[in-house]
Amino acid sequence: VRAAAPTRLELPIVLTGAPEDADHDGTTVLTSDIVALRGRLPHLDGAAVPSLAVATPRTPPARLVLSTGAVVSLERPVLIGRAPQVARVSNAEMPRLVTVPSPTSDISRTHAQVRQEGDEVLVTDLHSTNGVLLIRPGAAPQRLHPGEPTVVGPEDLVDLGDGVTFRVEHRVDTGT
Repeated sequence: VRAAAPTRLELPIVLTGAPEDADHDGTTVLTSDIVALRGRLPHLDGAAVPSLAVATPRTPPARLVLSTGAVVSLERPVLIGRAPQVARVSNAEMPRLVTVPSPTSDISRTHAQVRQEGDEVLVTDLHSTNGVLLIRPGAAPQRLHPGEPTVVGPEDLVDLGDGVTFRVEHRVDTGT
């Protein structure tokens, strides 16, 4: 008995836009094109694909409690500023953008990044104009070094300026 050769699915890439369109480079693939290509892929039954995933316990995401009243989950990185923007994404996770008020522009457009790695929450000053201040109980306020992640605990207060502060709140996994 001879095994059949695996079938290869050939999908032509259809690019949208006319070459004479000055705003189109001729090689851009639109989201609608990707959706159309995915729709032409063969559907695989879940039972036909072996699962290699191993269930690993995941630390529940911490959350930021801001002085503005906002509560933001850290299931993905967070960029905080008066008009935050994503300059580049170094991994597959698109950061959440959190806009805070800054009437005197003490807070930079994209001021700080907050992310969770395991049980630790890291705050990074993104080279902001006025810096990020870390206030720990029993210690003098500390200005963060721009570009260097700093571990922040639940007792710490992070001051971005213009009266905007936040604390980190760790959530406990209830197992439900």
